[in-house]
Amino acid sequence: MPQAQPFRTTPQLGQQLNEVSTVLPYWDALAGITSPSPKLGNKEVGNDGADYVYVQASALIAATATTGTQVTVTFPAWTVATGAGGYYTPVNTAVPSGAYFWARKGAYNAVP
Repeated sequence: MPQAQPFRTTPQLGQQLNEVSTVLPYWDALAGITSPSPKLGNKEVGNDGADYVYVQASALIAATATTGTQVTVTFPAWTVATGAGGYYTPVNTAVPSGAYFWARKGAYNAVP
């Protein structure tokens, strides 16, 4: 059964798998680390069994109910735009150009 709000299964720092951020996060700033975390291209597995990759939107991506909007990942920049790439944005969430989020491999209503 698909998870409504999947979460990471590791103790890695960063925004939740279903959140979109308009600024590059620095979750380790209090420890004196000056590079962003997570980094673009970082991978994570959610409690829903799906694979996620941390990306940045290169254009406005419209919201899509139930499945999320399908996007294509451009390597090595780890940017995404609407396309047939097999990754999806969070459900019912528009992603502004330049925003950061975890793209899910496969639609949200699909079994990974």
